[in-house]
Amino acid sequence: MARIIALFILMICFGAQPARAAQIEYPQVIHTQSEAVDQKTGGHFVLWSEREKIFYGLDQKLFPGARYVDITQVTPSVGSITLTYIEVRTVGSTTSDYLYLAGNVRFRVSGMTLKSSNFPAGGGMTPNGQ
Repeated sequence: MARIIALFILMICFGAQPARAAQIEYPQVIHTQSEAVDQKTGGHFVLWSEREKIFYGLDQKLFPGARYVDITQVTPSVGSITLTYIEVRTVGSTTSDYLYLAGNVRFRVSGMTLKSSNFPAGGGMTPNGQ
């Protein structure tokens, strides 16, 4: 029995191949689109860029709700600054607002559902149907 266990341990030790990391291909493009759950009131979208905050839907009189938000983030090469392109369509508007930002951008979306994303499945960043 001990010989079988020793043989099994040797097979594991010598049979295991080291894992190799794959090269990341550039440009990296991340694309997500969210739609408001209620199209009449819209959803909430808050964007932070450096020291600036941009609000949609916080107060309907001052900041109309967002009907949909389309976000594309591009990293052109290793170590370069991320470029972010955002299209926001507000409730009651027939034209979109376009925001073009560089650097670190954070955002929070609420009252909206994720409609499309190019993230790999299983990470919680893809629509429920996929």
